[in-house]
Amino acid sequence: MNRYQDILPPLWSTVALTVATLVTNWVWAAWFAETDGTGLMALMIASLFFWPVMLILIYLALAHTLRFCEDYGFLRMAVVVGVAVVGTAIFGVPGPWNLLICAVTAVTVGIQIRRAAQDDADLEDL
Repeated sequence: MNRYQDILPPLWSTVALTVATLVTNWVWAAWFAETDGTGLMALMIASLFFWPVMLILIYLALAHTLRFCEDYGFLRMAVVVGVAVVGTAIFGVPGPWNLLICAVTAVTVGIQIRRAAQDDADLEDL
C-alpha cells in the first residue's frame, strides 16, 4: 500500500512530489549530458532502477521538511520555491520534456492522493 499520502495533506504532498520529480530529472539530465558511448548505455540501464529510488529519497526529504513547517504555510511555500530556484540556478531552466514528466506525475499522483483522502473522510463519516 502507498502510505506516502499520510506524511502531508493532499495538496502539499502533490506539490512536494512534483518538485521532487523536477529535481530528480535535473540531476539525471546533468548526468546524461556528461556521458557518452558505453557509459551512456550503462546510465540508461541504471536509470530504470535508480531514478525511482532517487525520486523517493528526494520526496521523503522534502516532505519531512515540509512536515516540520506544519503551521506555517508561507514557510512551506518558501521551501518549495527555494528548492525550485536553487535547482534553476544550478541546472538551468527545465526543458519541455522535464516539465511534461512533472505535469503528468503531478496530475496522476494528485488524483490518487485526493481519492485516498476522500476515501478516508468517507470512512470517518460512517
